[in-house]
Amino acid sequence: MNLKLKEGADNILFGSSINFVEKNIGKPDKIYEDEEENKKYQYNKQKLTLTFYKEAGFRLAYIQTSNEEIEILESKIIGKDIDTVLDFFESKGIEDFKYEDYDSFETYTNEDNWLVLNVEYGIVDEVEIGVIINDDDEYEWKTN
Repeated sequence: MNLKLKEGADNILFGSSINFVEKNIGKPDKIYEDEEENKKYQYNKQKLTLTFYKEAGFRLAYIQTSNEEIEILESKIIGKDIDTVLDFFESKGIEDFKYEDYDSFETYTNEDNWLVLNVEYGIVDEVEIGVIINDDDEYEWKTN
């Protein structure tokens, strides 16, 4: 699977319906809701969680993965040290990561691409990407 910043993953684009996602990647292993009643679809084998926002009619808005085979910009980054990954993104023109330390783990967030790198022991162990929210506070869906 290839994560596409600002777009989604493969043909599963931000704004896709639950039905579209199920037709393309199957039924999830687990479905649950977060505190905002968004639906979360967990796919164990793919180490993938998809979030469908309730306020947007349950459209795909967020992707989390810890699958080492997933690529971003044609490169695998999960399992690599954070300095190597940050250098890689910088070489692609993606800079300005906001760093946060949560004691047992750290995050690096690039809001321009809504990209989050979760790091433990100096190694990227999870990637999150989300739909972009523009200056008018509207979602930039990639599908109708």
